[in-house]
Amino acid sequence: MISFPQLDWRQSMLLPLLRPLDADPDREFRVDLFPPASLQTVGVVRRLLRDLLVTAGADPDGPCVILSELLANALLHGAGAPTVSLELRCGRLYIAVADGSTAAPVRPEPDVARTCGRGLDLVAALADDWGVELIGVCGKAVWAVAAVDR
Repeated sequence: MISFPQLDWRQSMLLPLLRPLDADPDREFRVDLFPPASLQTVGVVRRLLRDLLVTAGADPDGPCVILSELLANALLHGAGAPTVSLELRCGRLYIAVADGSTAAPVRPEPDVARTCGRGLDLVAALADDWGVELIGVCGKAVWAVAAVDR
């Protein structure tokens, strides 16, 4: 079962304003995206993340899979157009994909015969941590954090 802790909006608003003193601004970024509710946007957003990570000197492979799975799930199972936040800070990539549904994502029981439904298993395997935040009555955000190699 996935818990839904309450999100403190003040923390999420102020976090992008804080940067450690030893941070390297050439290797950090924050991007907030509002893509249309179309599966075609998954590839576009994934390529954007890949370009940002390569420019920052980080390995894009694992994070791009995480982003693709979270965004595809929001488009297939969520409600409304999703929002995507990507932030690379201190060698850690923070990914959050929000949609208008308050329903928690479901990880099906493992089954070798299943041909779909493995996206959250991939996210759990590739991310250092991941979870779901309820955003009041407006929906939820599924997030993941992954260390990136430089």
